[in-house]
Amino acid sequence: MSELKLKIVDFKPGMELKVKGVPKPNIDRFNINVYDSKDNIALHCDARFDYHDENRVIVLSCRKDGNWQNSVRSNNFPFQWGQEFEMTITFADDRFYINLHNGHVLQFPNHLADQQYDTISIDGEVTIRSICVN
Repeated sequence: MSELKLKIVDFKPGMELKVKGVPKPNIDRFNINVYDSKDNIALHCDARFDYHDENRVIVLSCRKDGNWQNSVRSNNFPFQWGQEFEMTITFADDRFYINLHNGHVLQFPNHLADQQYDTISIDGEVTIRSICVN
């Protein structure tokens, strides 16, 4: 797996993160994370093609003080190997809205309750075509 990490000045409520990319053939997963430290991840969005007995599922979770918290799973899985996707993550005060390119929107609470995060990472064998934070 390869990781792309972006340190940004701030990612605050009202802002959006737009990612366009292409999953490489036969990968098992890729994920997008919003955080301040590896021990405190506000949003872990994990697209699992075939990972640990989970097929074609999106897992949303957070990590607090180094411990993974309750996860939410969605079987609405629009990703295909070798095909471009676009995902927009909107940061609201108390939650994240994950807009998928098939029109489906997932929601995940901002369990850490911080009002600013400074790091975004994308991990996995995915070719990133563009990233925009505004």
